[in-house]
Amino acid sequence: MTIMTEGSLKDDSEVPAPPPSEIGGVDESFDDSGVKFKFKRLLNRVPGEAWISMVYGSSKTGKTYYAGTAGSRTLYINIGEGTETLMSPGFTQARDKAGKLVHEGYNPIIVDIREAPDVATAFDMTTDTIDFALKHFPEKFDTVVMDEATSFRKFALNKAMDLNTNARTKSTRGDRRTEYVKADIGDYGTEMDMIEWFLGEYIPIFKGANKHFLMLAHERQIYQKPPNIGDEAVLKRVVPGFTGKTFPDKVPAFFDDVFRSEVILDGASNAQYRLRCAGNVQELGGTRHGGIFNVTEVNPDFLNMLDRIKKAQPRKK
Repeated sequence: MTIMTEGSLKDDSEVPAPPPSEIGGVDESFDDSGVKFKFKRLLNRVPGEAWISMVYGSSKTGKTYYAGTAGSRTLYINIGEGTETLMSPGFTQARDKAGKLVHEGYNPIIVDIREAPDVATAFDMTTDTIDFALKHFPEKFDTVVMDEATSFRKFALNKAMDLNTNARTKSTRGDRRTEYVKADIGDYGTEMDMIEWFLGEYIPIFKGANKHFLMLAHERQIYQKPPNIGDEAVLKRVVPGFTGKTFPDKVPAFFDDVFRSEVILDGASNAQYRLRCAGNVQELGGTRHGGIFNVTEVNPDFLNMLDRIKKAQPRKK
């Protein structure tokens, strides 16, 4: 094995290695040819320092309510209509079994991206907002919530159309900036590239800053052709609502945990909100925190679940 330096090769046998007993201390760092290496034993790592998760599901299944349980130390990037849920009596007046307000004093930092000058600039406004907050007041929040990915995809698509317009000459198609024009296949490809760029760029930033990141997304139901003409289409898969045939499978790889939200009615016709924490042949989902969460978490609470990760608390059997 050789180490490439500026214009030369250096045999790694010339580099004195530290004693094996000393390797892997708390943030043990070694500098070699300008490249810094950090070593840390597994048991010295702290679980839950930066929880990167996604919750997807159909509308009105409690995604925004769950995001509200992250508490006031949240930078809430509002792209959809989430704040309406968080200001409703169903959230603000929710009480526990002892009659105490569950979300008393809830007051996160809200950034409303819908106030962007136009849809094409909203994508940049989202990233600029995160950059500004991390630079100027990182001590005021622990969690970044993006509510939600469907609108963020719209921002990316409009910016993609704007970027691709700059690379084209005007034709009989008209001005894509001022008139309605159907998006091209290339625009959707650029949209997917932009979403992947955002996740690949910012998730490491969140982890480096010890910030939790929760992305909410709608679901996409994929059907296969029915066996016979006239039969109902057969539901094949339920995945996060991202563009493309394979992209909905690619996006979840960026996250530690991917949960699906659902709501059912109990025997008294009361709504019960749940997270499905394990996937199956039909539903996409899963967790890197094996043994902590139940397959179905009833009335899930973000801070409670985060605490269980930090304590490596096994689920109740």
